[in-house]
Amino acid sequence: MKDFTNIWASVRSWWQARSLATRLFLLCAPVVLSAAVYSLSRSGHSAPKAIQKHLYGEQIGRNGLRYKHGAHIYDPVSGKILVDSIQWLHISPGDSIAILAKQGRRAYINLNTAELLTPLSFDKAWEFACDRGVMSSKDSLYIFRRDGSQVNMQGLPAAGQYEYLYYKNRLVLRTDYEHVGLLDTTCQWVLEPVYSKIETSYGRMLYNTRLGDECIVYDFNLQPVLRGAYKSIDVDWSEGLIATEHNGIQRLFDYEGKLLYKVIYKRIEPLEYNTGRQDKDGNDIFEPTDCYVYVDYNDKRGLMDRHYHVLTPPQFYKIEAQTRHVFFASFGEYSSRFGTLIDDHGKALR
Repeated sequence: MKDFTNIWASVRSWWQARSLATRLFLLCAPVVLSAAVYSLSRSGHSAPKAIQKHLYGEQIGRNGLRYKHGAHIYDPVSGKILVDSIQWLHISPGDSIAILAKQGRRAYINLNTAELLTPLSFDKAWEFACDRGVMSSKDSLYIFRRDGSQVNMQGLPAAGQYEYLYYKNRLVLRTDYEHVGLLDTTCQWVLEPVYSKIETSYGRMLYNTRLGDECIVYDFNLQPVLRGAYKSIDVDWSEGLIATEHNGIQRLFDYEGKLLYKVIYKRIEPLEYNTGRQDKDGNDIFEPTDCYVYVDYNDKRGLMDRHYHVLTPPQFYKIEAQTRHVFFASFGEYSSRFGTLIDDHGKALR
């Protein structure tokens, strides 16, 4: 107890020897320190919360901008809305340019900056391909580079195609409902719009076209591979080119235009008729006729005899035997079905 009294006396003597300012500092220091620690701890948690209140919607572009669907694009750092009243935003995977729809109009927008690259004045727009975007206004098409600059100052005629996408730096463009051509990225015609058909075979890198009465298949260098006054040419995905003559004969060529087979069929089917008799179990008895049905590449049917000589072109959807020598050959399908009667020589019967 004596030791404690001596210690307390020493502390009191030391305290009394301090100045008033020193005493006040020593009394307030713990409170100030506690407030500072509390403030630091609060600031360490409040900063993320201040940022998080802006983190909603989908992140777009490379600079952290975000898009709230059907609303706006904003900067989560500043909290500012950069583009408002958005109807929708079409974003192609991996691309920094998107299609913006607002107030019923279309424009291209840079997702990194939220900058409109084109005026908001177009009716429809298609995503970029081969560094070219296509937009339409009324019945005219306009081609754009990725910086938003316009390739063609004068609009190109558009005839209501479903899709306008460049492929291998070429665009199939139908100028009206009878004519189609092939456009390059500078808006120059590489195939003039005088063709009635241009179909792109992406897997085989071919253009299947019709020019007047002639069918022409081009490679992607626009060199003719196969041409002729055929009824049609089909590009099969695995076997080659099927050329159909006007008499219905189909020939198979390879993808370089070399003839492989002069005549081809998809399959040959037996043709049987109901004899009107029944077996002991009550089942109808069918017997073969003197003809076969052959099916061509396009699933049309024709008649051939027992020696596999073609009797009719492949112009029917179905051939059914009425008797051993009379057949019903139909032209229509399902509810629109109609047809004619032919005999076992392929001749029409009245």
